[in-house]
Amino acid sequence: MHPILFHIGHYAVHSYGVLIMLGVLLATRYAMRLCDYRMRVCPVGSPRRIHPDVIFDVAFFGVIFSIIGARLVFVLLDWGDYAAHPLDIFRIWMGGLSIHGALLFAIFTLLWICRSRKLSFYAVADIGATAWPLGYAIGRIGCLLNGCCYGAPTSLPWGIRFPDEDHPGQLTPPSHPIQLYATLINLGFFWWLTRWQKRPRRDGELFWAYIAMYGAYRFAVEFLRAGATSTYRIPSLHITDTHIVSVLMILIGLWGLFALRRRYQAYADTELPPEVATAPLPKGLSEENVSADPRESVATASQQEISPSLVNTSVKEKPS
Repeated sequence: MHPILFHIGHYAVHSYGVLIMLGVLLATRYAMRLCDYRMRVCPVGSPRRIHPDVIFDVAFFGVIFSIIGARLVFVLLDWGDYAAHPLDIFRIWMGGLSIHGALLFAIFTLLWICRSRKLSFYAVADIGATAWPLGYAIGRIGCLLNGCCYGAPTSLPWGIRFPDEDHPGQLTPPSHPIQLYATLINLGFFWWLTRWQKRPRRDGELFWAYIAMYGAYRFAVEFLRAGATSTYRIPSLHITDTHIVSVLMILIGLWGLFALRRRYQAYADTELPPEVATAPLPKGLSEENVSADPRESVATASQQEISPSLVNTSVKEKPS
């Protein structure tokens, strides 16, 4: 393990924090470039025209509240270990973040920003759902270097010996490198979602799909952590708290995905949503004023009269 990358004077720079921030930066960079692309190809009036500055704000505030949420949930679930030493709550560089708490608080932050700026939550959430597994995959490498979140003993040739959490100064038997499993699986999620987003789809499909996918992944790998770095809730069935939360994530994600598919039609980035593209011309817009592309006329009018929430308020107009 390599929990400390280097020292600056007497200050130790921990690999756990560095890798998490690197993951955040790369995921944010990817999301902002995706927004740049959609600002060029999406027609005026599309909720998918999200200015890159919005993503920067989401990342900035999302990191702050996600870390708070991740630590809060972790501490609450392991309060017995922190009650006697409450100052350990603030030592997040030693590990101890709940990804479920981080994801929950990230969604709350996204809801707040979209509501305050009158943006489509699903349109922004789809961008976040695509970028999140990239950042998560890199952050899990930090867990590996830190020596936390490992799995149960294994006889597989890639088993790794980690610092034993229950016996300080000792190493575990060769154990499942759950951190590497997480990295590989989430890179696979990232690859799949980046291709899914290129096809016609409904806003919110990627968001709900990743919720279900992440739940399925955590449910499976939790069996390899149970009894090692995860506590049993139902010992006879090898069920932990994470198993229960993961099942809820799968059910909620599938419900959201199927609900979207029942209510809305899919459309590509280069198209307007069907409910906008097929809307009648608003009052005051005559046929003579319709441009060569009727979708553009409807979109322009829609911004003014039908759906002002689709306008990206972060883009400032030049003064006349």
